[in-house]
Amino acid sequence: MKNINKIFEVKNYLTDTFVGREDVINGVLAGLISGEPTLLVGPPGTAKTSIIDTMSKLINARYFYYLLTKFTEPEELLGPIDITALKNGEYRNITKGKLPDANIVFLDEIFKSSSAIRNTLLDIMLNRRLPNGGTMINLDLLGIYSASNEISDDEEDMALYDRYPIKIFHRYVERTILKDLLDKGISMESGKTMEKPLLDTGEVVMLQSEAVRRMDTLRSTDNDVIDRYMEAIFQLEENDVILSDRRKIKLLKIAAAFSILMDSKTITGNDVAMAMRYSADSEDYIPKIEAAIIDSKLENKSDIVQKAETTMEETKSLIQSTENAINRNSPYNVVLDQLSLLEIYIKKLERMKFELGSDHSPYHKDIVNRINTSLEFAGSRYEKLKGR
Repeated sequence: MKNINKIFEVKNYLTDTFVGREDVINGVLAGLISGEPTLLVGPPGTAKTSIIDTMSKLINARYFYYLLTKFTEPEELLGPIDITALKNGEYRNITKGKLPDANIVFLDEIFKSSSAIRNTLLDIMLNRRLPNGGTMINLDLLGIYSASNEISDDEEDMALYDRYPIKIFHRYVERTILKDLLDKGISMESGKTMEKPLLDTGEVVMLQSEAVRRMDTLRSTDNDVIDRYMEAIFQLEENDVILSDRRKIKLLKIAAAFSILMDSKTITGNDVAMAMRYSADSEDYIPKIEAAIIDSKLENKSDIVQKAETTMEETKSLIQSTENAINRNSPYNVVLDQLSLLEIYIKKLERMKFELGSDHSPYHKDIVNRINTSLEFAGSRYEKLKGR
């Protein structure tokens, strides 16, 4: 399918433009291909709005953005009341240019909205429809995105929160890629980055249909994936991580989207594992999800990926502790031991990079890139610290 190649172009453009946001972009595009609502959770100034805005331009979509507050009225989203219709006894919104007229919707600060807004959104998110006048109109929504600086633990928000089967938690970029961030940011601020459509909305609809088709094949062609998925769910439930019945099904649709995004020919355990990572209601649940993925053997080499993540974190901590030891004028042998240990960690990362990169899996591309970045940073710091 030509449109599958085009979604790769969209992904490449976004990852090249927004440094260090591969995880966010994968989740956003999985939301587009699956058509499922997606929630971005992170601090201000982490490119949430810019990524959705740019993606909308790249697929030539009608786009609706709104920053919500507790004072936002439904008419601000749905359109003003049609006074002429009201005089004739019909309550109708003029929807042109508003949410019902859009292909891509982005609602910022979703949990600050009023109960009237939330109740209106529940049916829109689930069924893509809206009562208007005396009829129910179907909406041409391809993607619904929302953002918040933090998750809500308010009981009133639980129904709305469950409507987001994709949740993307992210923070400010790592110091290891700060220079790349600054270089790309300067380019964007200088107006050198220009979006042009790479895909149209009709092709997005075809991708969404392909995701549904792939999901349907799971019923008969790959029971092994379903069996391992069920095993992972059982383990999550034993560890008090509960997914609603609706989300257990939606997760497979998101796995189908990842199978397209990662160029799998059918839905694999890797695709399901990736979808599970984006299902966490809280960052606290992510280690339990990773453990369930490993124990159920859903993903190839998941144990090495986890070790690589841990090793990169430990390498950063070791660099910091070595810098602190030097700044405190610690004894020479203490600093030397720290530097020797850092050299060992660098070699460990090099081995993991080789092992993960040897199978050329698209699922390992992101982690290999991150290992490369960590190696470049650790190598430069090692040489600098050794010189001191």
